[in-house]
Amino acid sequence: MNNKYYQLVRRQYENSRENSTELFQTILSIAEKVGLDDVLECLQQCVIEKRLLWWDRNVKALKKIGNPLIDGYKIFYESYLGLSIPQDGKIVELTDRQLVTRWWNYCPTLEACQTLGLDTREICKKVYHKPVQVLLLKIDPSLRFKRNYDALRPYTPYCEEIIALEASD
Repeated sequence: MNNKYYQLVRRQYENSRENSTELFQTILSIAEKVGLDDVLECLQQCVIEKRLLWWDRNVKALKKIGNPLIDGYKIFYESYLGLSIPQDGKIVELTDRQLVTRWWNYCPTLEACQTLGLDTREICKKVYHKPVQVLLLKIDPSLRFKRNYDALRPYTPYCEEIIALEASD
């Protein structure tokens, strides 16, 4: 990706806060020149960098209970994203191998996708899936992030996400 475009996306991302529509308008504009996948990859890198910076700044203050699933849930959803149950979502399954959540919180990406006619399944997969995985690996190397792309807003009333423990050999 051209550094000029990366810097432009990064600036827009850093300034987007609770409204991502302008960010995705910029992405679409750049995509006309270099292709959508390249620009989404650039945004993905910005998201990863932001999460790793947050981790580095907060890791010493984060409390773990020793259960990787609960630690992943609490650190990512509660501490990083600031989500809470039952206001923003619910846990629909908790086993010793996975934790399944459904979220209906405000989402600036969902709003931007609906405004601009983008498919959340594509945007969330190409931009936001890997950054969650990167952060979960910092919490515990055995954690894996999955998203049910058949249960994603606006196609369902919630976004279903899974934190799973990698099967040990």
